[in-house]
Amino acid sequence: MKSKFVSIKEKLIVSYLIIIIISAWISSYSIYIIYDVSKEYNNLIENIFILNKIQVHIIESKKNLDKFLLTRSRDYIDEIYYSIDDTKFSVYKFQNKRISEQNYMRCKDLYNMIYNYENYCEDTFRIALSSYDESYMKNYNNANKVYGYILKVIGEINNNLFEDAFINYNNILKYNQNLIKVLLFMVIFISSTSLIFTYVFSMKIVKSINSLTKGAKQVASGNFNIEKININSNDEVGILSKAFNKMVENIKNLLEEIKKKTELEKEAHFLALQSQINPHFLFNTLNVIAKTSLIEGADKTCDLIESLSDILRYNLRKIDSSVQLKEEIRNLKEYIHIQKTRFLDRVEFIEEIDESILGYKIPSLTIQPIVENSFMHGLEGKEDKGIIKLIAKDEKEYIHIKVIDNGKGFDLDYKNKPIKKGHTTGIGLNNIKERLNIFFKGKSEIYIKNLDEGCLVGIKIPKVGDVDA
Repeated sequence: MKSKFVSIKEKLIVSYLIIIIISAWISSYSIYIIYDVSKEYNNLIENIFILNKIQVHIIESKKNLDKFLLTRSRDYIDEIYYSIDDTKFSVYKFQNKRISEQNYMRCKDLYNMIYNYENYCEDTFRIALSSYDESYMKNYNNANKVYGYILKVIGEINNNLFEDAFINYNNILKYNQNLIKVLLFMVIFISSTSLIFTYVFSMKIVKSINSLTKGAKQVASGNFNIEKININSNDEVGILSKAFNKMVENIKNLLEEIKKKTELEKEAHFLALQSQINPHFLFNTLNVIAKTSLIEGADKTCDLIESLSDILRYNLRKIDSSVQLKEEIRNLKEYIHIQKTRFLDRVEFIEEIDESILGYKIPSLTIQPIVENSFMHGLEGKEDKGIIKLIAKDEKEYIHIKVIDNGKGFDLDYKNKPIKKGHTTGIGLNNIKERLNIFFKGKSEIYIKNLDEGCLVGIKIPKVGDVDA
């Protein structure tokens, strides 16, 4: 399965995001703990403040009660009720705060005491206003006792608050100490992980680049027979290694093609050296012979010499040059003309040519060597009539050329056979195959089939050149 491409930049961004998220979580958790401690502290301060208000209100009511008994003024009665109501409200407010179960129960007791204190105060008002004797003292003393109990309970609640706060403080202190250890561990862990990741990641990239550098140095020194650089990575370095391997492979293939082409050129040069006759001298001599034959009335001899002259002129061009298909067939017909003169009626040449393909390009000396092979190996020594058939057809994207004879068949091990003397070109089928492969960039095909009687040599080539014949 092909792995998805992930760039080095994306890998680094993901790594940094993970570190940032973990760091943000640690920071957020620390802020939450600080907030929780602050909330606990604020709750303690608020509770102490409410308790202080309860104490202030109840003391204020007691002072106003004493002033009332001295002056018998009703104004102080209203002040006492105001103070007691404020005390009740503060107790109710305190009871609904976040307090311990023990303080909650003491608040209930405190509320009942304030209610009793209020009743004793009312009885004291009523008796003191109706008579001037000291009959109110009993209720006043009871109010004083309850007042003392109230102050005592407020003190107990206050002590409980501080005890709870001290316990909570110790718990928070222990929790914070553990938290500091955890945070310290997380910081060390993140730092170590980041360093290890950075080291491993950088070493992986450096190792991959070193492999590419080593391979590049070998290629630069001319050594293309190196092992493929295998970097299992789905980032830019992996793509670079694959591109480098492909480049080395392409260079090797190109060098191989150049080597084959050079060998073909050497072969052509060798063949040219075998016949180092001055071409101008040869053509001039043939022209003199042709004119002499014409003067002497030997028309057939003149035609043969002209055909030979055309063939030699065609063969002396560069072997790697290209011609139109009609030129190749024209040269072939000159060759057939000479061979028919030699074999007389023993050979029949048949052609089926699609004229729409005559304008396309083909390497020179492609068809003639195949037909020549039919004469030399297929028909020579044959007692009955020989037939050579040339078919050239348009098959959509390709041109299909066939040379068929009714000779003795073909030796399929032609690649390992040397070129026999007697060929006009000295070009074997393997040479033709290599030149077609180079000219058409590997898109050509040449094949051989032995038939029940004779042989078929076929060529498939793509359409190259001007279609106008």
